[in-house]
Amino acid sequence: MSENPCTVPYPDEGELRFRTLFDAAGEFIFVIDPEGHIKLTNRHVCEQSGYKPAELAGKHIKEFFTETSKQLCDCNFPKLLSSGHTRAETEFACKDGRILQMECLASAIPDRHGAYTSFLVIQRDISERKRAAEKLAGSERKFRAIFNSTLQFIGMLSPDGTLLEANKSALEAANVTAEEVVGKPFWDTAWWSGLEDEQERLKAAVARAAGGEMVRYETIHTDRDGNVMHIDFSLKPVKNELGETVLIVPEGRDITARRQAEEIACQHQRETAHLMRLSIMGEMAASIAHELNQPLTALISYCGTAMTQLEDVTAAPDSLRDILARANQQAHRASDIIQHIRSFVSKGTASKQRVTIDQVILDMSRLLDWERRNIEVDLDLGCTGHSVVANSVQIEQVLLNLARNSIEAIQNAGIEHGRLVLQSRTAGDRSMVISVADNGPGIEAGMREHLFEPFHTSKEEGMGMGLSISRSIIQSHQGKIWLEKSGPEGTEFRILLPLHRHSHD
Repeated sequence: MSENPCTVPYPDEGELRFRTLFDAAGEFIFVIDPEGHIKLTNRHVCEQSGYKPAELAGKHIKEFFTETSKQLCDCNFPKLLSSGHTRAETEFACKDGRILQMECLASAIPDRHGAYTSFLVIQRDISERKRAAEKLAGSERKFRAIFNSTLQFIGMLSPDGTLLEANKSALEAANVTAEEVVGKPFWDTAWWSGLEDEQERLKAAVARAAGGEMVRYETIHTDRDGNVMHIDFSLKPVKNELGETVLIVPEGRDITARRQAEEIACQHQRETAHLMRLSIMGEMAASIAHELNQPLTALISYCGTAMTQLEDVTAAPDSLRDILARANQQAHRASDIIQHIRSFVSKGTASKQRVTIDQVILDMSRLLDWERRNIEVDLDLGCTGHSVVANSVQIEQVLLNLARNSIEAIQNAGIEHGRLVLQSRTAGDRSMVISVADNGPGIEAGMREHLFEPFHTSKEEGMGMGLSISRSIIQSHQGKIWLEKSGPEGTEFRILLPLHRHSHD
């Protein structure tokens, strides 16, 4: 029989059957001595590694390992000698430089006396399996990275609705761990706690998804901080090649910001319409004031004529003279109020000029006469002779807004003896302070930090624009407006305005 070119020859012809099986094996097979030197290799080693038998025979087996595997061999060889077997994964270096990932199993071959004189080393090439495993692990890592990095809430359900997995965003939204929810029916998890209607809705949706239907609807949840979240929720079935649903993917997108933006847009539309109505009312008020001014002028004229003619009537009673005098006085007062209303609602330019704040406060207080409703309005004016450069109508608008807010708060609280104090004082030689104070119920603590932000209001019919506009007006006058105090004893707003450089002439 000819010699096998890939094995070290051995003289025993009686082992022909063993040799045939040995060479036919599809693994690397080595027979080594107790020191680790190669005594015998099969054909597969030569065919796959590129080494010739002479290059293998007598060499220590670890010479064909990578450095890492050599160290592993040194660690495992004593175990092989003592126990007769060992297992490890090694890296075999082929002649052309290729590195094969090998699963290695080594077992002792005892002689007739039971001594370990040889060892059988079988190495199976697992390079493809390792590459496939690494590729799968890489895919798994990418999947996990995407799965847990997305801001959307994603999970996996079995067709019966059992939660198999949930991503990081979903777990954090409910402030739970995976161990607390995985393995439970999805509708019994923390995301749906206390929402019986939503739980029943979800059960029905899972049944539809298990039947192969994609289900989508909008729901509301509360996050771990107690904030209401609007969720665009869907259930997507995953089917096998037979069309059977084997997995359901629940997905939720937080659309709270979008819903809030839509609500703000709707609110803005409503408020814009309200402002348009107010504008129309302002034009109507100006028109009415103009129309009323004519008969009032005539009334004043008639009263004056009657009083003049009454001077010539010696027998006229004093009570009649008093009545005519009172009528004339009230007609003049009504005319002043209407003239002031016309000025206030007119579309004049925003030009500024030197004005006396005390006079502005007095003019504004006339507009409050009809609103007092048993509320005492006190004027404590201490800026006589001092002036500011301002648009008087705009400053008046700010003061009127603050005063009306106080009056409404007092009346809504049912306070019997309401009081409003309008005060002006100089603050050094460069500025002045206006105070609008009341004895109302105060402003809720949660509203105080948002007072000057647009669209924040505690009034059912309010727009939340009054204080925001007021702040803009005062800032345009290089001034400041702030809430000085608010509590059960009342509320006080203050306005700081720069004095005119030569205001005290």
